Amino acid sequence: MMPGSPRSLAISMSIAAVVLLLGYAFLMTIPGHGTMWDLPRFHFYVISPTLLALAVSAVAVGWTGIRLRDMSALMLALAILSLNGFFLIHALSTPGFLIADQYHLAGVASQVAMTTCAFWIFLSTLSSDSSFIRMVSKYRRSVVVGWVTLIILTNAMALAYPDISNFIPLDIAPLNGLMAVLTVLLYLWAAKRYYKQFQAVKFPLQAAIVFGSVLLSITECVMVTTMMWTLAWWLYHAVLAVSALMLLFGIIAQYRSNLSVTQTIHQAKGYPSSDPLRISISSSMQRLIAATEAKDEYTAGHNYRVAMYGLQLAQAMGLDPEQLRALARGGLIHDVGKIQTPGEILNKPGKLDTHERIVIEQHPVIGYEMCKYIGFMSEELSVIRHHHEKWDGTGYPDKLKGADISLLARILAVADVYDALTSRRAYREPWSQERALQAIAEGSGTHFDPDCVSAFVQLCHRGELAVPEAGTDGSTGSQRAINAAQA
Repeated sequence: MMPGSPRSLAISMSIAAVVLLLGYAFLMTIPGHGTMWDLPRFHFYVISPTLLALAVSAVAVGWTGIRLRDMSALMLALAILSLNGFFLIHALSTPGFLIADQYHLAGVASQVAMTTCAFWIFLSTLSSDSSFIRMVSKYRRSVVVGWVTLIILTNAMALAYPDISNFIPLDIAPLNGLMAVLTVLLYLWAAKRYYKQFQAVKFPLQAAIVFGSVLLSITECVMVTTMMWTLAWWLYHAVLAVSALMLLFGIIAQYRSNLSVTQTIHQAKGYPSSDPLRISISSSMQRLIAATEAKDEYTAGHNYRVAMYGLQLAQAMGLDPEQLRALARGGLIHDVGKIQTPGEILNKPGKLDTHERIVIEQHPVIGYEMCKYIGFMSEELSVIRHHHEKWDGTGYPDKLKGADISLLARILAVADVYDALTSRRAYREPWSQERALQAIAEGSGTHFDPDCVSAFVQLCHRGELAVPEAGTDGSTGSQRAINAAQA
């Protein structure tokens, strides 16, 4: 169970770090601390399968991140894969088993594992709109396949030609010290960045990475200052395993699929149950959506309905499944920035004044800034930031015009306005579909992309627009999904 507040996270993390450091100091100072606990069979037969299982789990999580369009899951899976995949060489090179006495290989492999893991965790702190993350996102399947292949080939080559490690002096001063310092700094930098993110969104993934990164930085320090087979040397193996499991647990806790959202979407869209369109929003993000909608009783379920309308329009326009997934994920959280909008502005029954208009027009930027650090790809981010842009360039926040606005954002703009017009508001009753369609048609070429308007009007006139219905308990689709996730 992860801490639920920044204060509890800081306290529990500090306690864990102090206990580990005191334990390490105790093991390094007790009489006989240099005694060798030579257990090669345990090291080979227990640690090797454990590392292999964790590496395979990381590959599975990474592939799930690809399918669900989640860069945080993908990048952290690559970090865990690096940690366990390269450490597997360390375990398999236990002297006297697969290779002859070769301590140098084990030392090099462990340092490569720690540093590459730190590198990927550091990269995971970058925003989704950075050029590097955009590139990884574009070629994410190739990146995962390539990195897995590299690790497998490295394991095979190291075991077949163990002397190759002599050309990589990572366990020789001063290079070992420099690599250790760099690795610790990368872990602590990531811990700091994720702690700031946790203060903003309080997701279990951020808490897990803060904990895991601090533990891994301690592991690095212990690893480079202990002799093989001593008690302190065994301590770093235990901390390493706990760190890897904590990172995996954080990913699983954060990104487990919400079946209610997925099933409702593909049933309403008519996808066969054997080939559903899988859409996933973490339960933590859904709680943010619920908190946003709870501030305005008139917009409960708005995010869900807009995503549903947008999906139907996108399918009518012939978008591929990958674009549909991006639109659905962006649509489900497109208004999450309103969580920082004062309730008195959201619920004001009359016209907003200039200051209030400026405040509410910041919600796309706020949502964008929140989501670009928690795994959403650039396509989803464009939906979040630009769903209030207008075809003629008079929208907000960036005054984009025409095709400069992403197609997904243009599609969601139609769906967003349609739901707003046909829903009850504090200042008016819901409009009929005919009246709403007339208003949208009048905005063609000024507010909306004409192609999107034409496709949406035709969809409605054919009677093919499925309207999300409230549940028997009176809850909306998104509320039912959130309740299911919390059950």
